[in-house]
Amino acid sequence: MVEDTAAEAVVGEPDPSGSPGRGPGSAPAERGQERGRIAKDAILTAAIECLLEDGYAATTTLRVQERAGVSRGKLLHHFPSKQVLLSSAVKRLMEQRLDEARSADLTGAPPGGDAPARARWAVRRMWDSFFADTFWTAMEIWIAARTDPAVATDLVDHERQVLRRVRDGYRQAFGEQLAGRPGFPDALALVFTSMRGMALTYTFSGRDHRTEPMLETWTEVFLRS
Repeated sequence: MVEDTAAEAVVGEPDPSGSPGRGPGSAPAERGQERGRIAKDAILTAAIECLLEDGYAATTTLRVQERAGVSRGKLLHHFPSKQVLLSSAVKRLMEQRLDEARSADLTGAPPGGDAPARARWAVRRMWDSFFADTFWTAMEIWIAARTDPAVATDLVDHERQVLRRVRDGYRQAFGEQLAGRPGFPDALALVFTSMRGMALTYTFSGRDHRTEPMLETWTEVFLRS
């Protein structure tokens, strides 16, 4: 009985380190968790890079594993199947696109009172966004969603969030004088859809997107809205 009481007293004593609840195994456990987070991040980064450079069909778990520099066991521990891996990669990609949409950079924007100059600047900025790596990676996933219901399901809610953020960012880019017009939402939807379709032709045309002849036409759509 005395021994039991003494044992209980020892167990109940505070940690000399001053951190209640932290046993001698806490630090190694935390280091292991940190290594796990680093490996998981490396795998997701590698998956997104493979989607961009190799395409959806060629993005295999083996290729991602090699690119991430992790063991097969480590990859399967975090992502037991290709579907789980790519589903997580889709979520990571959408987070990146949301971050881009949030960080609207209006540096160099013409004054809001100069509607033509502001519209040209905003249209150019809008067009450039279709040539970011995140757009082309997203295109790989959108195309895969046509024949893969699981991918399509993952995309639906994320795309709604991204589009809301993107629209908010474009309103800032065009400024209130243009974005406040009654026809602005329709103009934005029309030009956005047109740009997305036009951007796809650059996958094989070899042209410089900065010389796109439709830029002035898109600008006029906003000025007339």
